Amino acid sequence: MTQRRVALLHRGGSYANPCIARRLAGSGHDLVVHAPREGMVAELEALGATVEVIGDDELPIDDAPGGDGTPEGAQLLVDRALARFGRIDAAALIPPYYFSIRGRLLEAPTEHIAAIGTFQESTAHMLRAVIPAMRERGGQILVFTSDSGARPEAGWCLYGAARAGQNFLVRAVALEHAHEDIQINAMGSKNAVTAGFPFAPADAATDSAITLGYWAEPLLAETPLPRLGTMEELASAAISLLDGTNRFQTAQYFSFSGGWSEN
Repeated sequence: MTQRRVALLHRGGSYANPCIARRLAGSGHDLVVHAPREGMVAELEALGATVEVIGDDELPIDDAPGGDGTPEGAQLLVDRALARFGRIDAAALIPPYYFSIRGRLLEAPTEHIAAIGTFQESTAHMLRAVIPAMRERGGQILVFTSDSGARPEAGWCLYGAARAGQNFLVRAVALEHAHEDIQINAMGSKNAVTAGFPFAPADAATDSAITLGYWAEPLLAETPLPRLGTMEELASAAISLLDGTNRFQTAQYFSFSGGWSEN
């Protein structure tokens, strides 16, 4: 068993997890990385981390049944971490869902309504797999959700309800395991942009910079701060909930939205 802290990065090549992975690797963590970006593993190893890789060919991230949001998929991540390192001290999770839902209630297809529960189901499966692995020495879990669950918005009632339920689940489960020194929190963003963000030009965003244009005007109009957030900034907000430096924060939902959730 390694004496270094070990972090599990589910969907490690997505959202803010590449930025988080770099920070953890640079602060003495070994890593279990699911579905890394091209070149990501070599970068992390150059920062001193030992990296266990679980490719998306081994555990799909296509939001299909049998993928990473199922009980079997979630358990595979944990089993591989324990087999390689013997411990998990931190986990950054991006629970999948199997259907994109949006629109007003009276206009929504019934399958969109039925899909609300998939957000909670995949989150529950991932937490049920990770929490037992932390019971011996405690740990930190951060679940990435969405700020759409933090504030009601017309036209997004189903998606917002799904995300709000997800946030509630994380916070309530955290209280069930606080006595075991396991900290579990949720964090969601709004108008924080990564490569491939919908409606943005292909080269409009990197982890650390955003080139604004006409595409961004609707987002800027609803964001109190006069710009959009980056993944590096999101990682900065998230890192103390994973790296062991803040062990007195649990059962919270954190908004990263430039003030959108309070606007």
